[in-house]
Amino acid sequence: MSYHSIGKQHLARRKDVLFKWKSTWPRTDHNSLKQKFLRRNSLTLLLAFLSWLSLTACGSVSQTGTTTGTPPPPSGTGHLSVSRTSMDFGNVVVGSISTQIVTLSNSGNGGLTVSPPQVTGSDFSVNGLMFPLALGPGQSSNLSVAFAPKSVASETGSISIVSDASASPVTVNLSGSGFTPPSGLLACGTFGDSSNHVPTDWTSFVPPGKGQSYVDPTFGCTVTRVTDASSEVWSGSFFLPLSMGYATVSPFNANDTYLMLSDGWRRYFVTDLSGNVIVPLSNMPAMNDTWVLWDAADPPVFYYTNGNALMKGTISGSSVTPATVHQFMEYAAINFMDKTDLSQDGQHVVIVGGDTSGSSPENVFDYDFVTNTKGPVYTTSCTASVGSPNNSCLHGVTQTPDNNVIIDFASDGTGPEQGNRVWTGLVPLLALQDKTNHLDTGYDLNGNAVFVGVGNSSILSTLAGITNPCPSGWGLDVRMIYNPLSAVCLLDHQPGWHVGYRGNAQQPWVGLSFFDNRNPSPEWFDNSGNFVALAASNWQLYEDEIMMVRIDANNSSNLVYRLARAYSRSNEDFYAQPHAAISRTGKYIAFQSNMAYAHTGCPANFQSATGCTDVYVIKVQ
Repeated sequence: MSYHSIGKQHLARRKDVLFKWKSTWPRTDHNSLKQKFLRRNSLTLLLAFLSWLSLTACGSVSQTGTTTGTPPPPSGTGHLSVSRTSMDFGNVVVGSISTQIVTLSNSGNGGLTVSPPQVTGSDFSVNGLMFPLALGPGQSSNLSVAFAPKSVASETGSISIVSDASASPVTVNLSGSGFTPPSGLLACGTFGDSSNHVPTDWTSFVPPGKGQSYVDPTFGCTVTRVTDASSEVWSGSFFLPLSMGYATVSPFNANDTYLMLSDGWRRYFVTDLSGNVIVPLSNMPAMNDTWVLWDAADPPVFYYTNGNALMKGTISGSSVTPATVHQFMEYAAINFMDKTDLSQDGQHVVIVGGDTSGSSPENVFDYDFVTNTKGPVYTTSCTASVGSPNNSCLHGVTQTPDNNVIIDFASDGTGPEQGNRVWTGLVPLLALQDKTNHLDTGYDLNGNAVFVGVGNSSILSTLAGITNPCPSGWGLDVRMIYNPLSAVCLLDHQPGWHVGYRGNAQQPWVGLSFFDNRNPSPEWFDNSGNFVALAASNWQLYEDEIMMVRIDANNSSNLVYRLARAYSRSNEDFYAQPHAAISRTGKYIAFQSNMAYAHTGCPANFQSATGCTDVYVIKVQ
């Protein structure tokens, strides 16, 4: 709906009120002083009322406070202020577009009218509002500013915003650079830099609204906010946090147009990369407490489990058509467990079969979509229900790039069903880790099946001679799955991490995100008793960062891209850890963060006092 039509509707409603008021005008006791005053001054009152209507009938505005620290203007005058006087778009790939928001506010005591802005700089533009724009006292509207470079060059410009108020015009200075990334490298982020960047805006940064973007002030990538948990999914009693899942399960579909998101009750819905809902919660098919996995080649197709059936969903418009891929009659129930995604070739998935009683063993196998066949089945000696994606027997499973299975048992140790073990169809299981940590798998540039994690003699004490190749002895390494003694360093001196890969020579980028687990520390809500003020002495290298590292980096900072801060208070909640997940194409990375509530804590009308996350996306290629 246009601003003009909105204004017409408002005016029509107010006319009804006005005419009703006139029809009930007092008609008796004309000697009353009060009625004499009203009768004699009715024209003045009517004109004043219509003047107020003229300020509110056109434009969609919101009531906000003053956005600048300027002194209040004289009584009865409008005063135009802007939320920012400069915008730096950083490096933007030639042929693409980056947008940011500036808020126009009337911080005065009277109405004002804004004329169409004048923009200089051929690659800058504005949109999102209809002009002339009327703003009453205390009202504001958002103006979208875009930078779409056509060539590799730095560009400057400005927006001149003229109004009939005091201090006109107001100027916003613009800058940005067209950029073409070198072959094989990323389009944004800082590389060649291993210094500790302690944030200066930790207690002041606030993200923009849903669908809007900002340029990370430290590392330069454009970040888009996809959700707003404070207004999207209402349970009937509270709002639910929103998430994109886990680092090892990509939320992006095959062509990077859709995101698979979930709420705090693990119910799924689909959006585009700006947060527009494609398939709402109510249109998703019935399913187990499970994961929803995108097809690797067909953009509208995803897979899920329901009862003992492997199901396929196909999106058409805002609806989903379900179809049974295969029903496993030999099991009462099946499920996708935590950590698993479709295979590297997109033709396999790991399934766990059993029942929901909790007293039966679990059966782990690879399923081939193309041949409709099960691979070798590993039956656990431990028992648990497969009604949820993790349990007291299995913490999760991970598909290897060559379609075997890493089984993550619920307990650590050196036993045959502890730690991370590889099922190839042969027993005993191959030991990868006795003390488990976050890992994911793919191919290195030479086609070797590898996993990314931390390995050394403490992690895998049963393998003689195992060492960590990083200088610290505890760095993230790239280790061969079938020869764990062979490893190279990926990145050293990392804090707590999550990793997502599914890569190869054509997509060699590893997605990493880092979080904190100290108490006290700066990664609690500002109003928490566990929060301590940030300082160089308590901020770790790479803390709170979203990063992509090439699989052959070998601890070289030239192949380590620091993309953005998550600005998340990760100690508050498990889902406040960013869990950055990369798309199969390597062009996007998504993460979750509670940054919108970092300074005040979760609002009282949320599901919990610690769960208030949103989803954010970065385009890197």
